[in-house]
Amino acid sequence: MTLLQVKKLKNTKKLSETEFSCEFCNRSFQRETTMIKHICESKRRWQDKDLPGNRIAFSCWTEFYRKNTNTKKPKTYVDFAKSAYYIAFVKFGNYCINIKCINVSFYADYLLKNKITIDNWCSDKNYTEFLIQYIREENAIDAIARSIETCVNHAKEESVQSKDYLRYGNKNRICHLITNGKISPWMLYQSESGIEFVESLNDMQQKLILDYIVPEKWAIKFKRDPEIVTQVKELLDAAGY
Repeated sequence: MTLLQVKKLKNTKKLSETEFSCEFCNRSFQRETTMIKHICESKRRWQDKDLPGNRIAFSCWTEFYRKNTNTKKPKTYVDFAKSAYYIAFVKFGNYCINIKCINVSFYADYLLKNKITIDNWCSDKNYTEFLIQYIREENAIDAIARSIETCVNHAKEESVQSKDYLRYGNKNRICHLITNGKISPWMLYQSESGIEFVESLNDMQQKLILDYIVPEKWAIKFKRDPEIVTQVKELLDAAGY
């Protein structure tokens, strides 16, 4: 090796020692500050990992991956960030937050069981169908707990007592809460204030919530679960509803 070649080799080593590399895309920079300011797609995805929508997306993606592949190796967020499904699942996570999804885990399971393609996971039609089914099948005590919590929160905003929210609260808002699954038919049909509310609605309001509270289907459900109905009535009576 000639003296010139040795000098070139030393200069190359010195140059490489002063370079800073992005751990996500391996791009090299002469200055550390430049490297820190650098944002590539992989780095951005990693920095977004703690966003609520991304947390939901990662959880649903791991479940999707577990149910659709044979591998038993746990998946990491780095794997998720590199996945071709990343954007679609993050979109779904943000969608769940925007619509205040009543139970993300159950909704994701519903989509997977019904083999709905990921491109249609953010469909309002699919969510509505899920929600109507979910509120009919969920645990009655969970439904009452959520309904009471909803009444308490909104009663404060409208300056009425929580036990009287269905009597004196804004009817249009209450209808909207029913279509969001926040107030359950368990409360509407098993409390005095709930029955009064349903009977007081105009035709437009009744039409809005009908698919969520179909009287015939819920009457059959109540007939099949008399012990639970008694328990729910006692809870609602004790709370003043």
